[in-house]
Amino acid sequence: MIIRNEEPSDIDTIAEVTKAAFKDYSYSQQTEHLTIHDLRVAGALTISLVSEIGGQVVGHIALSPVTISDGTTNWYGLGPVSVLPEYQGHRIGTALVNSGLALLKSSNSNGIVLLGLPTYFNRFGFWSYPQLIHEGTPQEVFVAKSLVERVPNGTVEFHQAFKQLSIIEKDAIADVIIDYAIAGIKVDLADPVIGSLIQKEILTEMPDGKVMMRPSVLAEYDSYFAQVSQFRATEMSRVHKNPILAAVTYGNG
Repeated sequence: MIIRNEEPSDIDTIAEVTKAAFKDYSYSQQTEHLTIHDLRVAGALTISLVSEIGGQVVGHIALSPVTISDGTTNWYGLGPVSVLPEYQGHRIGTALVNSGLALLKSSNSNGIVLLGLPTYFNRFGFWSYPQLIHEGTPQEVFVAKSLVERVPNGTVEFHQAFKQLSIIEKDAIADVIIDYAIAGIKVDLADPVIGSLIQKEILTEMPDGKVMMRPSVLAEYDSYFAQVSQFRATEMSRVHKNPILAAVTYGNG
């Protein structure tokens, strides 16, 4: 097995390996390959390694900068880590993680954080620290490894690229935008996709099973959809305030 830095010719293969690796994981929104793409485009893919067997890329690891609210710098987020299903269980992921950590250490980085099972990542020296948190994530699965003496005390933010919406979430948002009304939109609150958007605070639950869109929060996930939803909200507000336009719009509805 060879572990090396990604090359331009690997980009499409990395996307395919990542999609295959996460395809059957229920917790995945199938956006990991998009995250890697956005990190690369933003120049935030600090380390991108592939594992190669017999000339075939079978695994990949990404590391990117994070910010910490106490001002600590030079910390990084580890992930996604992807291995083709047929090669899982052969310590390829372990080799990728060890190689990534070694590169960070050699570059005088201060530490690494990740979201993952402690039962797996404890072996690499990752532990949960109560003073270091990631909002919205259970503390037991947010772990860190300090490469210096001090562990930061604050809230960690991963790169913007990690705020991805799944295709079905985007479809639901498009429906909400299309059906937008000044008093909110009636939705099925039992729909897990709607529940996910409420949890992310993109939608705010209102009385009578209605929701309102929050373009400012949506912008953190998708700037284009945020612009469209803001335009739609502005136009509907203008119509609502104009009796003649309201009569034409709602009368023809």
